[in-house]
Amino acid sequence: MLNTQTVKNFRDDFQTAIFGLEKQYGVQISLGTIRFDKDHLRTKMTARVGEPGQRIKKEEFKVGDIVNIVHKKMDPTREFRVIKIMQKNIKVESMSGIEQLRVSPSLLKKA
Repeated sequence: MLNTQTVKNFRDDFQTAIFGLEKQYGVQISLGTIRFDKDHLRTKMTARVGEPGQRIKKEEFKVGDIVNIVHKKMDPTREFRVIKIMQKNIKVESMSGIEQLRVSPSLLKKA
């Protein structure tokens, strides 16, 4: 029987299990939103060419850290500063102080 905690554990175990495949094929593999009921779960898996991403959890960031956002629409060399850690997301500010964004911790990489 599937429940919210089981699905969270599944996601964590899946990411750990596929790390070898990421290294072998030179891709980043990620799961999209997992939908489930008591008997089934389904999700979309995406493999993007590039170095395997580091698996950093929200708790590993602290205010003041310098980070990059790993997303296809964002310049990967652009740096941001962590300004607030919220329940699900992390608020970052551009180094110029002009732009602020809320970002999922899974899209952040420490610079």
